[in-house]
Amino acid sequence: MITEIIFSDYYRTFLLCILSIGVVFFMRNASIRKKVLALAGYEFIVFLLFLWIFIVCIIFTEFDYESIIAIVQWELKWILYFTISIILQFAMYYFFWKKSKILKIVTLLFSLIIVIVPLHVFDFT
Repeated sequence: MITEIIFSDYYRTFLLCILSIGVVFFMRNASIRKKVLALAGYEFIVFLLFLWIFIVCIIFTEFDYESIIAIVQWELKWILYFTISIILQFAMYYFFWKKSKILKIVTLLFSLIIVIVPLHVFDFT
């Protein structure tokens, strides 16, 4: 089950997206320092996950520089996606959360849209 979660794009993406939405939502009223620590903790989790995938791919594939470069490019694309999405979510909560109820609803919807739409627009395979 754990290997299926780690290596399946669907499960990994779903869990990391839910984690990013949860981290941002629960840190919406925190100080800047706590937000930075939450972002660093989230990025550490993402980095460890992709480091584990990289190590396992190196162990179970032929040691070829082209395949390693392809794996690193694939991982950097995903890490960049998750980093940009969580930073945009933090920015939206920072600018819009304390304004009005309508902006709170819009912020929650855009928080989901920021995570979901790029997965369908861009090819992350």
